[in-house]
Amino acid sequence: MNIETIEDLFGYQLQHAYYAERTQIELLSELADETTSDDLERTLTDHRAETEQHVERLEDVFAALGRRPRASRSRTVDGLADARRPDRHGEDPEPTSTVLETALLSERFEIRSYEMLLRLAGRLAYADEIVTPLEAILADERAMRESLAAFEDEAAMARPRREEA
Repeated sequence: MNIETIEDLFGYQLQHAYYAERTQIELLSELADETTSDDLERTLTDHRAETEQHVERLEDVFAALGRRPRASRSRTVDGLADARRPDRHGEDPEPTSTVLETALLSERFEIRSYEMLLRLAGRLAYADEIVTPLEAILADERAMRESLAAFEDEAAMARPRREEA
């Protein structure tokens, strides 16, 4: 895709966001299955349902732009699947730790994507029918990041401290 205008860039970023959300649905299911924490599993499962709504909202944005929804593959999104595979250099990390790290990476990526889309939408003076769904998705992603950060804090508190020599 040739990107020659801000509108082109917005469309390209929107396609990546659509791909990310559709991929997230499957990834969240896999992460929920892999974790050993019931609370984290429930959080991931709930966010999967939210993510299905995100896909619908993005389809509405495409419609408001007069475009058909189209996903554009993203190496970053695809790389998240690799990030959760066991360490190839020996020890396998705690499953919940790997799940949490992958989920946090994914949320941070999505947040940056929606921040970019909203900046572009502002520069393009897009109407509320485009901006409002993107803002709602961004709010959900930020809330999920905060939930995951709380799990991360709990995990850090539970780890035994190393003795300093």
